Amino acid sequence: MKIGTILRSPLLHFFVLGGFVFALYTVMTPPEARAPRDDLLKLTETDMNRMADGFLAAWGRAPTEAESRGLVRDWAIEEAMVREALALGLDKGDAMIRNRLRAKMEFLAEAPAAAMVPEDSVLEAYYSDNADAYARPAQLSFTQVLLPQDAAPEAVAALRAELEEGADPRVLGQATMLPPRLEAMAAPAVERVFGGGFGAAVAELPRDQWSGPVDSGYGQHLVRLEAIEAPRLPPLDALREKVIADWRSAEARRMRGAFTDDLLGRYTLELPEGSAEPQP
Repeated sequence: MKIGTILRSPLLHFFVLGGFVFALYTVMTPPEARAPRDDLLKLTETDMNRMADGFLAAWGRAPTEAESRGLVRDWAIEEAMVREALALGLDKGDAMIRNRLRAKMEFLAEAPAAAMVPEDSVLEAYYSDNADAYARPAQLSFTQVLLPQDAAPEAVAALRAELEEGADPRVLGQATMLPPRLEAMAAPAVERVFGGGFGAAVAELPRDQWSGPVDSGYGQHLVRLEAIEAPRLPPLDALREKVIADWRSAEARRMRGAFTDDLLGRYTLELPEGSAEPQP
């Protein structure tokens, strides 16, 4: 990049301006008139980078010289007001502030987990211990016919006989938007479509014959179970990134719990007289 381009960059002006403001303050103010150290508003390079990055993210460009002055002024106002509020004790008893501080402490406790890389043996053990969460559910293939409401047993038997003789299930039974045939549908999805308990009941039916009635959220069905694939656990490599993310989340929770236990161990809990002892 050419030197002239760099010198004309508004972002460079932003950084130079910050240094100029405080340098000018130092030169123009006699030592005896300067504020005590506790009253010094020191804008660090980290703060300047953060403000510049925030402006760039919001506007897609670096701030102009005037905008840079505004950013510095806004930062100084915020810093001064926060200090005054703390000095006045305005943070005391504020639920929002307390929750925010607690959230920050929890973040500090569990943040290292985000960068941790588990060894293969550790990840494999975690995967094995949590196999139920990663197992592919049973897959059901079946055909169904929704029975008319209040169908008499004789009518149900006659309808089953027609189906067993090869009648088209799409033209029998009560009209419905439900698909007559479902191919390799996951058991939980069957439960969501037809209502709780329907998938489990279908999985117990004998193969390749019409059975029922089976209850669903829509009524009663005659069902022909054609295939069922048992649940299976995919190989770890097929889900490695998800498993690593889940492992890190588990580690974060563990680290936060350990931090909390250690923190509470440094304090003594005193309750009002007559209060029940807290449960561990």
